Amino acid sequence: MTPIGAPFPSDQWFSDLVLRATTDPATLGRLGIAEFCLGIEILDEEGGGGLFGLVLDGYDVLAAGRVDEDEFAADAIISGPVAVWREMVESIEANGGADTAHTLNSLSLAGVPLAVRASDAMGHDKFFRYMGTLQAIFDAAGSAPTVVEATP
Repeated sequence: MTPIGAPFPSDQWFSDLVLRATTDPATLGRLGIAEFCLGIEILDEEGGGGLFGLVLDGYDVLAAGRVDEDEFAADAIISGPVAVWREMVESIEANGGADTAHTLNSLSLAGVPLAVRASDAMGHDKFFRYMGTLQAIFDAAGSAPTVVEATP
């Protein structure tokens, strides 16, 4: 598979991910509609990091880029070290999708190495309720890149 050309993590990487995930509407369409704002917190080696946003709105998926936690008001945030995120992305790229050791579910279910936090029980529930959709989006990192033809 061809990896996303933008560096991970970056606004462009998440935009390219969403572009790949939404090129085949049937893939996300079969998973149903979702109303969910996800924060993806990627912690660097010093404990700081960036928060990136994904918005699921019906059948639409939008990359919000780097966001401020208070302003974005995510339903849930999944957080973990950049090394874990990179290993997951590299596994998805190598295999065309996540293997059982590198799914969002397997990495977050026990709260380590990725942790899910939400301001209320509904946000936490939504993360796991929409897990199939979220995994399909991340698995798009292992799909062929989208070719956009220039318009004359």
